[in-house]
Amino acid sequence: MNTNAAACPNGAQSANLQAGRGTAPPILGNARFHQLVRSRRRFSWTLAACMLVAYFAFILLIAFAPSLLATPIVAGHPTTWGIPIGLGMLAYTFALVAIYVRRANTVFDGLLDSIRREGQS
Repeated sequence: MNTNAAACPNGAQSANLQAGRGTAPPILGNARFHQLVRSRRRFSWTLAACMLVAYFAFILLIAFAPSLLATPIVAGHPTTWGIPIGLGMLAYTFALVAIYVRRANTVFDGLLDSIRREGQS
C-alpha cells in the first residue's frame, strides 16, 4: 500500500495514487484546500448533530410524553399534535438538506474552483 494515501482528505485515494504513480496531486499540499476540507467537515457534522438532537428529542417525547402527542389540536377533532410535530420533523430534515446543498453549491464549490485555478496557474 502506498504511504501517500494517508495524505488524502477523508481517506480518498487520488487518481495519481490509484494509477500507481506514487505522487499526490498538488492540491493536497494546498493549505486553503485543507481549510476547505475542515470547514466542510465541521459544517456537515454540525448539521448532523442538529438532526440527531431533533430526532432524539422527538423519540424521547414519544417515550416519555405520549399523552402530549395524543392531545387533539382542536377538541372534538381527531387530529392530534403528533401529526404536525412528525411532519415538522420531516420539514426540518428537508430544510437541513437544503441548507447543506445551498452552502455546498455556493461557498464550498466556489472555494474549490478558486483553489483549482490557483493550482493551475
